[in-house]
Amino acid sequence: MIVTALSISRSLIGELKFRPFAGRVLGRFEHACNLVDAHGRIIALTLPEIGNGPFSIRVAGQPGCFESFSTGESATANLDNLTVGSWYIDLKAAQIWEPRLACPSQPFSLNPAIASLIQPYTDWPNTAETGLAASQRLSEAAFRLNQAITQAEGSETDKEIMAAAGQLAGLGSGLTPAGDDFLVGVIAALWLTGQRALLPKLADVAAPRTTALSAAFLRAAAQGEFIEPWHVLAQALCTGEVESFRRAVEEVAQFGASSGRDALAGFAATIRAKRLI
Repeated sequence: MIVTALSISRSLIGELKFRPFAGRVLGRFEHACNLVDAHGRIIALTLPEIGNGPFSIRVAGQPGCFESFSTGESATANLDNLTVGSWYIDLKAAQIWEPRLACPSQPFSLNPAIASLIQPYTDWPNTAETGLAASQRLSEAAFRLNQAITQAEGSETDKEIMAAAGQLAGLGSGLTPAGDDFLVGVIAALWLTGQRALLPKLADVAAPRTTALSAAFLRAAAQGEFIEPWHVLAQALCTGEVESFRRAVEEVAQFGASSGRDALAGFAATIRAKRLI
């Protein structure tokens, strides 16, 4: 079956240009299918309702269409096409999507209406979802990280941030554990507030301790690359557009089973730690 890709991440195009992909199906879901290679690189095939992402290829299709693939089935990709199962996905006409968040040209402060939309997410983690033991560990590690972020930048503070990130990495269940999702939100906040020098190191600490999919999201985030709703959220932060921000928060929150809410918790906690709310 020949399928024409609707869009593809600029970063993924860059990767495929210099190193073709040879991997397998990691997992398939109603609206997405994740591929992984021996180096841990991820390609996410997504339906339009999922939107663009840092390592995504969007294709048209009906929910459940990826069920024709088998977990472990081989997949290959180059600059022109991707093949998996009976699918041949033509990439040549795909719209190239920029995954990197634009940085604010000047420091921003949140107006009360926008701040009120993310404040509830600081009540984290959700013990009913994570269990009591994991919830306590997540809470302690998140508190340690937030305390380090409030301190003045310096080598000791950097070490404390890395140590706390290491505690959060891989903590929780699922393809993207709650601790990793929290870290993605933390990285988003640090990226948008200009504290970016530490981010690649933070990802280097966390990525080896978690799943392939989480590691891919963490490494992308460290480069300022996020799923599409974060871009709307960042734009609304800069312009102060409350309704746009509300919609973006709702879209981020709906990502995955709980991944979006966990990421918003990290984002809100970091914004609060930096005294912007």
